[in-house]
Amino acid sequence: MELNKIEGLLEKYDEGATLLIEEAQLRNYFSQETVPHHLEPYKQLFSYFESDTKQLAQRAIKLSTEKPRRYRLYASVAASIVILFTAFVSITTKMDNSVHSEDELYAYNETLKAFQLIANNMNKSHEALNSLNIISSSFEKGKNNIFILEKFNKSTHKIFNLK
Repeated sequence: MELNKIEGLLEKYDEGATLLIEEAQLRNYFSQETVPHHLEPYKQLFSYFESDTKQLAQRAIKLSTEKPRRYRLYASVAASIVILFTAFVSITTKMDNSVHSEDELYAYNETLKAFQLIANNMNKSHEALNSLNIISSSFEKGKNNIFILEKFNKSTHKIFNLK
């Protein structure tokens, strides 16, 4: 009966559903000298856990209780400087962009006029292409109508035994 209970606990252990008390029962069971052959890998596993908990550190570990306040102070000052620098650069670039000489404004306006002229001419050429497409589709319809008339003509010649 005890073997069945241990195997049930092992299934729960493999699923990660065991309680600490149940794991302690498994450790106690596998600390025995004699364990069934099919449970031998579990004995090695639990004996490793048991020996691992008995290990101690070779040297003392120092834990500092002081918080590094200087580092935090320096980091906050550096972040503030970066924010102020970014704000200064963005404000000065906005100011520089708003001040233009008369020659620059004249060149800008002439460039806008040239682009507007190009856009208008492209729209006109687009309209001409649309009219060509309409004409092309009309020719295509006419060609289809002629083809239908030729078929009709051939069938009437066959009916009336004309050449």
